[in-house]
Amino acid sequence: MRRFIFLALVMAMVATNVWPQQPPPLVLQGQFADCPERELYIFFQDIPGKGVVDTIRLDAEGRFYLKTHRIARPQKTNIQRNQIQLNNLYVAPGYELTITGNARDFGTLLKTAKITGKGSESNRYGQLLTAERIARNDSSEWYALKEDDFFTYLQREQQLTDSIYQVAFGSDPGDDPYFSCFAEMTRLDNLFLNAYMKFAFTQINRLDADSARRFIARHVDARLLKDINNEACFVSDHYKEWFIPHYLEYLTEQDYRKDSTLRRDPFYSLKKTDAVLKGKIRDYTLFRKMLSRIRYSSDDFSQLNKNREAFRPYLASFGQPYYKETVQDELAQKEQSLYRTQKGQPAPAFTLLSDAGEKYTLSDFKGRVVYLDFWASWCGPCRAEVPAMKRLYEKYRDDERLAIIGIDVKDGKEAWLNALAKDTPLWLQLYDARGEADAAYNVVAIPRYVLIDKNGHIADFHAPNPSDTERLMAAIDKLLNE
Repeated sequence: MRRFIFLALVMAMVATNVWPQQPPPLVLQGQFADCPERELYIFFQDIPGKGVVDTIRLDAEGRFYLKTHRIARPQKTNIQRNQIQLNNLYVAPGYELTITGNARDFGTLLKTAKITGKGSESNRYGQLLTAERIARNDSSEWYALKEDDFFTYLQREQQLTDSIYQVAFGSDPGDDPYFSCFAEMTRLDNLFLNAYMKFAFTQINRLDADSARRFIARHVDARLLKDINNEACFVSDHYKEWFIPHYLEYLTEQDYRKDSTLRRDPFYSLKKTDAVLKGKIRDYTLFRKMLSRIRYSSDDFSQLNKNREAFRPYLASFGQPYYKETVQDELAQKEQSLYRTQKGQPAPAFTLLSDAGEKYTLSDFKGRVVYLDFWASWCGPCRAEVPAMKRLYEKYRDDERLAIIGIDVKDGKEAWLNALAKDTPLWLQLYDARGEADAAYNVVAIPRYVLIDKNGHIADFHAPNPSDTERLMAAIDKLLNE
């Protein structure tokens, strides 16, 4: 009976984010052999959407020890930096996890990671699921499947996750107060992931409004939609990050098909969110949508000001002060970024090393037009531009008035060097090891291209891609002849 009362208290604390002032620390220790990084980052959330970061420092042999009080509630998190990632780790105050594995790259760590110690029973589900997926070597791309094959895939996935869930959570180890909490989190994640994929299927296959409505009515549990604002579901990341956004996208598309004029309203998605969702999930979803609009749909002052005005009534109604404060801070930061990166402003300085180990600063190229290419080894669209960039380089290779510079961001050094060996670019390549250029140029999405004039001033902060050849060459030639 005491255990039942304690579990009820734990779940209530998870839902309300109310915890003692000083919970017991989380301890992470172990060894990541062959890890190319000396520091890794682990992410915690005080409340949904509010993250704090702690640093895991590795010695020369990859050994590490972290004792942190930054975690206030049980949650799912990731350890990562650049290409090294250990995802879906269950952590909680008082856990003492020992993690080992070969971290040469993401795939190797995925195959070799082992978790023991206090809290390892809660992590058993993820370990077993990963091992089984590797053993099955199933590379099915569910989003490309036709309807019959899609449902065969879903059935196979459900059988797999149900069986592993039963093995991992079928018996309570008794000494972990968060075990049942993580069991429920996993159950809800699986439930909402399945439903999300069905909504995504209607969008990927461009089903018309009637067909999509019939598909959802047949295949998605109506109880999920009726209980859409149930705050008990908030412990599930798949509920917040996948199911809710795609459900709203489905509803919005239904409205667009009934009234095409709604597409002209850039803020209709916010209005639909406000109409459908309530409470914590409403605030959280609006918060995430606002941040996305600030970062990706505020490329000039006019857009930014329209966003600011549209956000005003929603900000006033937020129950969580952090959401309002963060949106206001992001608006202010974006405004400052727009001032810094307007045409005619001095281009942000940087000092970076090349693949040959030589140091370069932006001032080294003063007097020349500079075309910056921000990219990463893992970015398919970035590397798809390489053939066009090679043609551009060949055209201007003897013109010393132009410098073409690739800057690798958000990437691991070894992965960067491997990509260079494969793509063989002949223009200068620099590595942004500490995120210096990434931050200075506000590189929220890649590929990103920037043109800088001979005086070191911004000419175009969103310059044409190399594959947009005629427009890019016209812009370069204009600057060369000024």
